[in-house]
Amino acid sequence: MPPSRSENQDQPLRILHAVRTPVGGIFRHILDLANGQVERGHHVGIVADTLTGGERAREAFAQIAPRLTLGVHRFAMRREPSISDIGVWLRLRRLIRDLKPDVLHGHGAKTGAFIRLGNASNDAIRVYTPHGGSLHYPLNTLKGALYSRLERALMNSTDLFLFESAFARDTYQRTVGKPEGLVRCVFNGVTADEFDPVDAGGVEEPDVDGKPPPPPF
Repeated sequence: MPPSRSENQDQPLRILHAVRTPVGGIFRHILDLANGQVERGHHVGIVADTLTGGERAREAFAQIAPRLTLGVHRFAMRREPSISDIGVWLRLRRLIRDLKPDVLHGHGAKTGAFIRLGNASNDAIRVYTPHGGSLHYPLNTLKGALYSRLERALMNSTDLFLFESAFARDTYQRTVGKPEGLVRCVFNGVTADEFDPVDAGGVEEPDVDGKPPPPPF
């Protein structure tokens, strides 16, 4: 467990998020976390894959990048285990050494493993959020058995588990085990501006029986 920061509680944290695929719900989750942490005065950065996400990810990163004092760092990461993972892990270790984060937050199985393997940082708090990935494979399959063992081996190298749903937490504890570290659920949510009225684009409201209003003639 990293040393306590109790004597520096008022100091902003340096937080580095790492994810393989900047797409879908996992990406939305990270962007929401990063924006919220920046608004609380913390220094935040994101590491992500270059092979996925396409134009939408590029636009999202371009939009949030000016707010991230630890930067956006992208390099290729394969979905399946690969010999190239060694190079990715070494590159991530160098980045961690340069940025000196207080918190390392791995999202998903691969980057979750990277931030915990071989004491990527002896000082940082290591946080892991499983987003499915290795938990999707049945235990009676070769991949399921292998990934559950890898997850179990890394389980107690984790200071904090943050699950985005009770379902993910329960699935992890059923297939991998109950962690010794802290376990919390931080549910996905919506922001205030997502409640703003939407322009229907000239579409008329149906009448009370569900039929559109008659033409005006």
